[in-house]
Amino acid sequence: MDTVTSAPVRVAIVDDHTLFREGVRLILELEPDLAYVGAASTVEDALALIRRERPALVLLDLRLSSERGIDLLSEIATWRVAPRVLVVTAFPEEGDIAEALRLGAQGIVLKDATRDTLVAAVRAVSAGRHWLPPELGVKVIAGLRSSAGTSITDRLEQLTARERDIARLVGEGLKNRDIAMRLGVAEKTIKGHLTNIFLKLGVKDRLELALLAVKTRLCARPER
Repeated sequence: MDTVTSAPVRVAIVDDHTLFREGVRLILELEPDLAYVGAASTVEDALALIRRERPALVLLDLRLSSERGIDLLSEIATWRVAPRVLVVTAFPEEGDIAEALRLGAQGIVLKDATRDTLVAAVRAVSAGRHWLPPELGVKVIAGLRSSAGTSITDRLEQLTARERDIARLVGEGLKNRDIAMRLGVAEKTIKGHLTNIFLKLGVKDRLELALLAVKTRLCARPER
C-alpha cells in the first residue's frame, strides 16, 4: 500500500533580529514536514512576502525595530484567506499577547523556549490548534475575558468579519460541518475560530454564543 506524504507546512518568519531569523530557519530546515519560505524584518516587507509565498504559518515577533507586529496582524485579520500566526516574543506582556490573540494569533511561544518546544508549537498551530506556554495560559485567558468589557457592542466589535459570520451561523443553528461547507473552509478551521470567538465574547460554549447572537440580532444580519 502506497504511503501518501503531505506537503511540508510553509513557514515565514517576521523578526528584526538576523541571528534569530537564521537560527529559526536552520531549525525549520531540519524538519521534513516544515518548509522555510522566507523572512522579513518590517511590516511592509512581511506583507509582500506573505502575498508572494503564501505561507501556511507566520512566526511573528510583536516588537520590530520601529514597528509593531500587531499592525501586521491587524492587516491580515481582514483577509478572507490568511496564514495562521504564531507569535514569538521575548517580552510576554499580557496586554500585548491578549491583543494579538484577539486579532487572530493562534499561539504564543517564548524566545527562550527549547528547539523542541518551538517545533511542537509550529506543528500545533499549523494544524489549527492553539498554543500557549503553561505559565501564560491562565493569565492570558483571564486577561482576554476581563478586557472584553461589559458592553455587548464592544465585544462584538472585537470580532473579525469571518468571526461575525461564524457567530451568526451558530445563532441560526448550524453545526460546525454545515458552517464549514457554507463558508468553504475546513471544519477544523471553524473550531479554531470558535475558540477565539468564545474568548472575545466571554461565552463558555455554543449555546451561550447562539443566545448572544439572537439577543443582539447578529444572526439576522445578511452574510458578507
